[in-house]
Amino acid sequence: MKHLRLICGALLFALSFSPALSAQQVSPDVTIHVVQRGENLFRIAMHYGMTVEDLSQLNGIVNPTSLQVGQRLLIRPDSATPEGQIHIVQPGETLNSIAVMFYTTVDELVSYNEIPDSGSLYVGQVLVIVPETVPRSVQIDAAAPAETDVESPQAISESPLIHVVARGETLFRIAQSYGTTVNALLQANSISDPSVIYTGQQIVIPGYEAPQVALDLPEPIVSFEVTPQTLVEGQAVRIRLVTSRPVTISGTFIDRTLVVDDEENHTRHTILQGIPIFTEAGIYPLNLLLNDTETGTQTTFSTNLQVVSGNYGRESISLLADRSNLLDPAVEDTELGMLQAVMTINSDTRYFDGLMSLPAAATVISPFGTRRSYNGSEYSRFHAGTDFAGAAGTPVLATASGQVVLVDTLNVRGMATVIDHGWGVFTGYWHQSQQYVHLGDFVTTGQVIGTIGATGRVTGAHLHWELWVGGVPVDPMQWVRQSFS
Repeated sequence: MKHLRLICGALLFALSFSPALSAQQVSPDVTIHVVQRGENLFRIAMHYGMTVEDLSQLNGIVNPTSLQVGQRLLIRPDSATPEGQIHIVQPGETLNSIAVMFYTTVDELVSYNEIPDSGSLYVGQVLVIVPETVPRSVQIDAAAPAETDVESPQAISESPLIHVVARGETLFRIAQSYGTTVNALLQANSISDPSVIYTGQQIVIPGYEAPQVALDLPEPIVSFEVTPQTLVEGQAVRIRLVTSRPVTISGTFIDRTLVVDDEENHTRHTILQGIPIFTEAGIYPLNLLLNDTETGTQTTFSTNLQVVSGNYGRESISLLADRSNLLDPAVEDTELGMLQAVMTINSDTRYFDGLMSLPAAATVISPFGTRRSYNGSEYSRFHAGTDFAGAAGTPVLATASGQVVLVDTLNVRGMATVIDHGWGVFTGYWHQSQQYVHLGDFVTTGQVIGTIGATGRVTGAHLHWELWVGGVPVDPMQWVRQSFS
């Protein structure tokens, strides 16, 4: 009986942690699984009857802990090696350039992958290369085989695999992640002291090569990056272009006018944009217009980006009796309008650098994005930030350097402080009991700017931390895990 209880318990555990499937059929024997919030490689492998090792090998995963929401995984339960070759579309690639790299044709790629039309290709899309084709391992020249019927790509990028050091990482942890040794990393990177590495440092991983990339970029674009490549509603994206000569760039994405920040004499261009919550999952065009500042000529560039659902949960909130009037839409809209006027300005100077810090030494009690019901209402609102538990008086910390642009007491948000970190990035700190900064102050990362309280529309003492990018509130914890500088 004891053994029976153990078996039943194990089965219940496995069932309770089976991933919520989000899969698409790429070909009759290839399935793509889209990673959902809360999933890990072990749970996904278990669901499809695979091992973590096979799933990692099949998808070229060297660090099993590095999965991201929206990431696509190739699934072949019957084999660790798919028929043909898998290629994930990179920023700046086209069907033409991919066809040339793999000695195939656009028609074959379209037919084998059931692509509706050549203009529907999107960054991050998983393509299965027909088995008869042979991928090139060297940079191709202009003399492409006659049977390809496509133009040569601008360049094929072959480079070593680079790991960017995250906060708190050590060489030992990095070596473990890639199945190598500290000594190998020391030699490959000419590092003399293994204890001295820094956040943002680029580490060459010996024995690995970065994926082949067939760039097909119009002049004067030299490089084009999208981070992350699969966009999630309620999160941010960084788009970066490098041009061979000074240009100004304008553009649109999901019906929003983009703001472009320029560096290095208008040759390095960065777009930071939040994806609004409730954005429907789908493929959206990114349209850019480049204006040459010297000749006045214009160049258009377009590509498709995929947005997936954030799969946010639900919360039911019961307000204190004397604060239910704060649910009045007129009160909410007036306050939101004031915040939008403050948090949609774009400052040319970037003050943030690397990962964001946490705003308090406290536990997260409510994540970003949850659909909320107040006092039994419909789930028509959403949580625009992350809540941290904390006793009244607990210090509130600036999560990055920047200039204070709002210090006020608001109806819904209580004692509120907003910091401008530059390039359209703002953080807000709501429901404080005390505020230690003033309008116009410049603060640094970790500086105490106030204390946790219970002012405004609350059920008790806590800190609500908000982060806006490009005029859109996004999940601030994404910026704790991922650098956008």
